[in-house]
Amino acid sequence: MNHSLLSSARAQLINQLVYFDEERFQFLDQYFADEKEKKRGEQFVEDYTRTLEHIIAHFEEETLHSVALIGSRIATLEDTDEESFTIVFPHQADPDRNQISFLAPYAFQLLLAARDENRAVSTPIGSSSVQVRNVEYVNMGEPFHKRGL
Repeated sequence: MNHSLLSSARAQLINQLVYFDEERFQFLDQYFADEKEKKRGEQFVEDYTRTLEHIIAHFEEETLHSVALIGSRIATLEDTDEESFTIVFPHQADPDRNQISFLAPYAFQLLLAARDENRAVSTPIGSSSVQVRNVEYVNMGEPFHKRGL
């Protein structure tokens, strides 16, 4: 990844950090209806922002691609099915281009997963084990600025 793309990726991660700091309560109210869900959302924001802070503080290509972030393309293996998609903000979601909102249950459960990590993922048809085969930040993590998702 060249220097310009790394700078752009770093700026996007900082924008995400600012977004979740400034819009935390609006985000939680908008996307997490009841108190149980809101607590899950709060925990997500805490874990996600802590991870962003670590990546920004130790910013280099290796840390940028270390875990699945909003803006990461991930390759997964579930049973014998391989899949690749990019986790994006809701306004960027486009299933035809394999861009899935981070709030979609499947993507949400794979956020912050590391390469070669196995995750138990619940879907409407049951639970399964998913292996994250690869993580690559691809500069798709730009939030709406102060307008909500």
